[in-house]
Amino acid sequence: MKLPDRWHIIPLNQVIRTLQAGVSVNSLDEEVQDLKQIGILKTSSVTTGRFDPRENKMVVQKDICRVKTPVQGDRIILSRMNTPCLVGANAYVPQDYPNLFLPDRLWSLEPQGDFICMHWLSFVLGSSEYRQKLSELATGTSNSMKNISKDAVMALEIPYPPLPEQRRIAEFLGTWDEAIEKLERLVEAKEKRLDGLVQTLLANTKKHWSVFRLGELFRERAETNCPSLELLAITRDRGVIRRSELDKVDSSSEDKSKYRRIYPGDIGYNTMRMWQGVCGVSYSEGIVSPAYTILIPEKNVNATFAEFYFKTPHVIDIFKRHSQGLVDDTLNLKYHHFAKIKLPFPELAKQIEITEILSTAQSELRLLKKELAALQKQKRGLMQKLLTGTWRVLR
Repeated sequence: MKLPDRWHIIPLNQVIRTLQAGVSVNSLDEEVQDLKQIGILKTSSVTTGRFDPRENKMVVQKDICRVKTPVQGDRIILSRMNTPCLVGANAYVPQDYPNLFLPDRLWSLEPQGDFICMHWLSFVLGSSEYRQKLSELATGTSNSMKNISKDAVMALEIPYPPLPEQRRIAEFLGTWDEAIEKLERLVEAKEKRLDGLVQTLLANTKKHWSVFRLGELFRERAETNCPSLELLAITRDRGVIRRSELDKVDSSSEDKSKYRRIYPGDIGYNTMRMWQGVCGVSYSEGIVSPAYTILIPEKNVNATFAEFYFKTPHVIDIFKRHSQGLVDDTLNLKYHHFAKIKLPFPELAKQIEITEILSTAQSELRLLKKELAALQKQKRGLMQKLLTGTWRVLR
């Protein structure tokens, strides 16, 4: 890689004095509530790439005297021991937390002096390229737990621009982080609002709703042998979508003669995962795996209402109790068992009223999540350009 003028490749040990670790102590499974309580960080405090001080456990009284290495501001905390995909996870700490301490699995990176911007370095070490490099440095015989040595981290080479440029890059990317954090808080608030609406409108089913066997409200669609139609998939969070929209490798059979046909307005559910809420309304015609069950709602059923209703915790629990199998991995809810389940349903007009409220809230949430994903993608692109010197932020 060709570097801009005055940029150099250096090992971390030229700008980092040491990696400070904490110690293991006994703790309670609860978060500290105020500055008078002493907490020990969990490794999950850095796994997202952003420091979360709430991810801590309260240290038991007798071990308070043993804690060391408090959480200091303007440092980077790095996970030296974790699973292969999480080892090396790190995050920037913007301020001191004098009542929070590091465990032995986390390191605090102490700078050599005032010629390194730690906030800038956090973007470098948190980039996808360097997360991969840190993961590759990890060793260990266990496939579930890997370790990184201090020497390996300190020898890691990074592109090093002049300090003023480091600060400008950190300032620029920090602005993006602020926008992302603000949007994440809004998404979280909208999720809580939607959960509250579901709880109010659906979770506590009303006494005046009539009770039906689900076989009275839904028929099974068993049409097959339409291999020329588009392949769809049924998910818990996104409902029925194109199979090509999934990130997972396509493991569908080449022979799709037994795949089930699904029409707009049908509800599809995963026969072995209905008790996990894996269902959704289809808005297009296509085919799905034989692992799914297809339902045709009767005229007195609003399909979108049913999708919301079938994903509420108390209904999911009912589906699980009626599923057949000895352990969770083998549970299945075939149509003839689904049809026998009794559930209260409101009249169609009430279903439509509830659906409109929930759909509006859900649409707002989806738009915000789409906007958040776009911002996160933009930030990744900016990091790639700015941290390599492809784009400059000189004044």
